[in-house]
Amino acid sequence: MDQDERFQAIISRINAQIPLQEVELDPELTKADSFLKILRVKCYNWNSDILEKVHTLRFTVSVPNLDALNMILYPQKDLDAPIFLIFYLITKRKIICHLNVNTPSNDPAYKEKWVDPLIPILGRYDPFECKDRYPEWMANRRHEPTIYGLFEKERLDELTSLGFDYLEQYLSTLKTCEPVSEPEKLSELAEFHRKFREDIRTQDKAQGMMSKFIGKKKAHRIFYEVTT
Repeated sequence: MDQDERFQAIISRINAQIPLQEVELDPELTKADSFLKILRVKCYNWNSDILEKVHTLRFTVSVPNLDALNMILYPQKDLDAPIFLIFYLITKRKIICHLNVNTPSNDPAYKEKWVDPLIPILGRYDPFECKDRYPEWMANRRHEPTIYGLFEKERLDELTSLGFDYLEQYLSTLKTCEPVSEPEKLSELAEFHRKFREDIRTQDKAQGMMSKFIGKKKAHRIFYEVTT
């Protein structure tokens, strides 16, 4: 399974549980290739009555050889639910993978509902051991079943399957969420979404890397208008 097939498989799994509508983006951002095509970028957005945004960023670099798939599922802001992130970056010999439910808080109730069900899923696989360098700005969103790090390429199929399993669990729980009406809770959720988006916009190193190839202005627009 290549990255495009992996991307399509993820979208198909979401659509099977939560039907999506594709959002039209500025053509300048949907395909933002660099001069000489060293960097190729494709962006997509979808939404639904449950998901405010499903973002996909596909980018490939010819030298050095990199092939990335980044997807973020943002629930509607009146749903007391995590933001789900799935990321695969394939290099010549290794894989960087990040799978996580980014919960609005670390309260026991969130752990019981959103995090604990992922633990037995992870237990079905051989340990994904690696010497990771988890970014400090993401640390407070890390959980026991979170996957982050540099892995041997031979583990890609397992990491793909694990990502699918986590996604299915997340979606099945998300569908049971009822909208929140309490002003205080809505304010907390709005701040959670704001902070997550701000961190992606200002801390994610991918924006700086893309800026070198497609220009700071276009990379900025992708991260502010499409990714978040």
